[in-house]
Amino acid sequence: MRIKKTISLLAVPLIVVTLFSQTSVSFAAPAKGQIKPKTAISASSVTLNWEKIGTNYKIYKDGKLIGETPENVFTDSAIKADELYKYLIVAYNGNELIDTIRISTKAKSSSDAVSLKKDNQNRTPDMTIESIASSNYVTLNWPEIPDDDNVYEVYRDGSQIASVSGRQYSDKDVTPSTKYRYNVIGKKKLTVDDINKIKKDNPTAVSDEELLKLENTFEAIKFVKTLDSNLQSNLEESRLKESNVMSLSADPPYFSFRYMTFIPDYRVPNPFSSGTYFLGNNRSYNVLSNENKTLQNIDVTFDQPFYSTYGHRVDTGTTHLVDANNNILSSKTAVCTTSNGAYDLYLMSPNSYGTDSKQFGAGGDCGIPYYDSISPDITYYYDAWIERDGDWRVKGSHDKAPSHEFYLYDRSLGYYTTIFQHDALRKANGDVEFLALAPPYPSWTFDISG
Repeated sequence: MRIKKTISLLAVPLIVVTLFSQTSVSFAAPAKGQIKPKTAISASSVTLNWEKIGTNYKIYKDGKLIGETPENVFTDSAIKADELYKYLIVAYNGNELIDTIRISTKAKSSSDAVSLKKDNQNRTPDMTIESIASSNYVTLNWPEIPDDDNVYEVYRDGSQIASVSGRQYSDKDVTPSTKYRYNVIGKKKLTVDDINKIKKDNPTAVSDEELLKLENTFEAIKFVKTLDSNLQSNLEESRLKESNVMSLSADPPYFSFRYMTFIPDYRVPNPFSSGTYFLGNNRSYNVLSNENKTLQNIDVTFDQPFYSTYGHRVDTGTTHLVDANNNILSSKTAVCTTSNGAYDLYLMSPNSYGTDSKQFGAGGDCGIPYYDSISPDITYYYDAWIERDGDWRVKGSHDKAPSHEFYLYDRSLGYYTTIFQHDALRKANGDVEFLALAPPYPSWTFDISG
């Protein structure tokens, strides 16, 4: 019987614009006080509160002016559950601009919100990070992320910068107009039941010491760009978006989600037959590599002005079985398609939410073409949200073997953004732990937004 693991869940056009006439505004250095906002979030509203430092305020949402008020509180009720929003609060003393702050947050999920793959709802908690960005600091707030001791590891651009007891971190060592990648990681040991099941299924494969070290990883990632130290630049950026001038470019917004799995080693021991080996892909992370176990591209085009199209491209690499002298004994290629029930790389339920927001589910449940009755599959799943302006979110889970890498291409930027690069779990002797493909070995759960 097949061993399978179900993973829970689911060129920006060139703009030509002439700024319209504006009331004369004088620009000054920021006041001694800063806006320092707080949020109150539900599935139907976002309320912004901040320290009163001026006489009046303007609030922009996703680049559009949505309110002006003399009060230091504003409630936005025109939101949808589970969607991302970016707010810019602009503070004035009369006509004098004194501060700006940007908040990126997500409305809570409604009670009936489900992943496109229903199992996900139980397996992937909401871990979306809220960010507050100024020119000289970034504050991160996150919901409860599963963790054994509630002490979270915080990384910036790949380097750990803090261990935090709580659910907030402020980074004051930042540069204006700079994009940062923040990771918040929680870890949970396997339960006693999980450990006992592994020992029962594989009584000699893993030592008790190794089993006690195994952990499920829960990772929230947020891409944050700090504001410009020139307040006028922050304001004009929002005005440019607000003007919504029709693009003269013939190219509609286009995005491609690229997910790959690979074995980084030259070769790995065959876990099902001693004395033989599988050739690996013998590479490090590389978004353009053709050496993969599985490759999946989901392409989304916002065909202007009222509809979008999806593309689904998949590929699987050939598996070579060799002897100790690297003589090829056999070569096979798994057929991983949406129509082959045994091997799948799939796109699920692509949906549209108006003309500017799309959602889909995608994943893989793809085995090696040997020992089909006993070999576990390479398994991953994610839900994705993408908006016409380039805002995005992915949420899902994957096995801890082999290595997994995930990227997003934005035609308006002309390059791939790295969503994540996750190393394969290894044994104490350094070999890839292929038992990590089978439950109840730990998995890697993620919630990432940019």
